[in-house]
Amino acid sequence: MSDRDTSPGAEPPAASILSGTEYARLWAAARRRLERNGLTLATGPVQLEDLSDTEIGAICGLLGRRRPSNDRLRVRLEEVDAVLRRAGFGDGLVEVLEVLGGPLTDRRAARLRADEVRARLDAVANAHPATSDPRVGDWVRTLHQRGRITRLGVDDPAALLGDTLDVVEALRARRDPQAATGTSPGPRAVPLSVFAAGLLGDAHQLDADRPLGTLVADALRTLAGTDDARLAWGQFGVQLDQVNSSALAFMLPGEPSSIASAAAAAGQPLRVTHRMIETGFGLDPAAIEAVWLVENPSIVTLAADRLGTGCPPLIGLDGMPAGIVAALVDQVRSAGATVHVHTDLDYGGIAIATHVQARFDARPWRMDAEDYLAAIDGPTLALDRTIPPTPWSPGLADAMNRHRRAVHEEANFPTLLADLASHRA
Repeated sequence: MSDRDTSPGAEPPAASILSGTEYARLWAAARRRLERNGLTLATGPVQLEDLSDTEIGAICGLLGRRRPSNDRLRVRLEEVDAVLRRAGFGDGLVEVLEVLGGPLTDRRAARLRADEVRARLDAVANAHPATSDPRVGDWVRTLHQRGRITRLGVDDPAALLGDTLDVVEALRARRDPQAATGTSPGPRAVPLSVFAAGLLGDAHQLDADRPLGTLVADALRTLAGTDDARLAWGQFGVQLDQVNSSALAFMLPGEPSSIASAAAAAGQPLRVTHRMIETGFGLDPAAIEAVWLVENPSIVTLAADRLGTGCPPLIGLDGMPAGIVAALVDQVRSAGATVHVHTDLDYGGIAIATHVQARFDARPWRMDAEDYLAAIDGPTLALDRTIPPTPWSPGLADAMNRHRRAVHEEANFPTLLADLASHRA
């Protein structure tokens, strides 16, 4: 090994001596060749062409060669390695390349490992009874194309696939043809944790953040023909969590003697769960002509405190709408209600507003350039990111990027509550 200074803070000689642009093409060519050929030095020479005078001078000086009469060099990696070792780089070319550009990747070995993994996955799939269903077999084939299973980073992808197919086979036996045509699980459905505990002994093994849960859900979405994980699991008699997540709503009209009507009559915000949407909480969507969406739950609280039953239907997005919030907005909108949306006037808020307008055909509310310019006369904070185009009001992005100020909904609540009181958008 070399006696170079390796104390903390010492700069590696390769970084200071060999990191110049005049050597860059040599190192790039050497890295490509080594990674392609299994990190083997004993290979044909690399060809460097169209070199500048500076590059030729530097490389020839490093290798102790005379300058060629043209702008090309043929360089053997063994020669470069030997020169570097004599210069004190203990591991030669490999050490220099890794100091300058990070660890080398043995792509040949990686290809062999990938081929071996694929062969094991195919063997597991071919031997499993679940793949007698052509749709399951098709799904397994897509795993290779998408790299879905390898991206999970498990030690034994074949074992994970086998476990997944075991669960899929058990789920296929539970499939409810009636649930497959609806939007909610059938009467035989059980919570996911109950199903997992009964089948695997671990109530959390099929959670969305576990490799097995991730892969099973991927299979079910394919078999059910939907991107909605909740609907996909439901078609196989399993309920995803129905009560832990909720959407904040206020003054949604309801049928007589229902939870929705009681909350509206009392002027109280209501937390709506998946279970309430799936089994019914007395919502009367046909009675909703318009609904207002706000990003922050504090605006819903203020509306309840200040406006009471005089407030129109209001839903809190609580950030980017997904899951239960999206399901509630979809239910209201599908009945014909017009959707109005307001968010924070900052980078995240603009992203939310853009998404909501595209997904729910929502109309922007107090979200044009004039509204922004009026709002920045009040409390603001620094805007530290560039706002992308705002098609509904091109001047809005321009104004925000010019003034570099952000406005949170809470700072503009008097204007929002005045609009709600008059049902103005």
